[in-house]
Amino acid sequence: MQKKENFWSAFLVVIFLCIAVLVLSLSGNLKFLSSFLEKGTSGIQAVTFGVFQKLPFVSEDSKIKDLRDENLDLLSKIAGFEKLKKENQALSDQFQTSYPRSIQLLKAEIIGAPGFIPGVSVPTNFILDKGSKDNIREGQAVVIKNNLVGIIVNVSINLSKVNIINNYSSSFTAKTENGAQGIVKGLGGGLTLNNVQLWENIKEGELVLTKGDINPDGIGIPQDLIVGKITEIEKNPSALFQKAKLESFVDFARLSTVFVYIENK
Repeated sequence: MQKKENFWSAFLVVIFLCIAVLVLSLSGNLKFLSSFLEKGTSGIQAVTFGVFQKLPFVSEDSKIKDLRDENLDLLSKIAGFEKLKKENQALSDQFQTSYPRSIQLLKAEIIGAPGFIPGVSVPTNFILDKGSKDNIREGQAVVIKNNLVGIIVNVSINLSKVNIINNYSSSFTAKTENGAQGIVKGLGGGLTLNNVQLWENIKEGELVLTKGDINPDGIGIPQDLIVGKITEIEKNPSALFQKAKLESFVDFARLSTVFVYIENK
C-alpha cells in the first residue's frame, strides 16, 4: 500500500514538473537555461566533430580534397614552368638574332588582345605590360626576332597598346628584296603592298622588308625588318600601280612575348 502511494506521489510530482517546464518554455522564460546548455555542450560538440572527422569512413573526403589541392598546385606549377620556358625561349631566340640588337630591345608580355576570339578572328591589337614608366613611347616598333609585329599607338603609365601590322589603321613604307618600294597596309587580318610602280619587277615568294622610318628622337620603325612574303600579285596595265598580297611569318594568335624597339640616340 505504501509503495502504491509513493508511486502516485512521484507521478504527480513528475506531471507537475513537466507542466511547469512546458509553461515556462512557451512563455520564453527558459532561454537562459537553453543558452547555458548550448555553451556547456558546444565544447563537447567540437571535440566530437573533430574525432568524427578523423574516423576512417569519413576522412576520405578530406583526403580526396587534399589530393585535389595538390593536383591543382602541380598544374599551376606546370603552367608557370611552361610560361617561363616560352619566355626563356623567346629571349634566347631574340638574343641570337643579330638585328635588331638586343640592347635596343625591351621585353614585354602580351596581356590582352581586344576583339580577338580564337578560331573566329585574328588579333589586330595587343596590350603590353609595359608603359611610360618603362620608357615606352607612341610610335615605337614592336618585334619578334627580326620580324615586325606592330607599332605602339597608345601608352599609359603601366600599359601600352600595339597596332599589329594587319590592323586596318596600320600603314608604313616598305621595300622588296629587289628594291621595289611601296606602302604596306593592314586588312584587318591580312596585308597588302600597295603603290608599287608598274615597271617594278616583283614576284611571288619575295620577301618584303621595312624601308625604315625613324624620327630625330629615335622613335619609329627601323629598316630591314621582315614584314612577310608576297603570295599574290595584282597587276593591271591600265592602273597607275600594282599591288601584292603579303603573308607574315608571325603567328600573331600564339604570341605571348614581344620586344619593343628602343633606339639608343
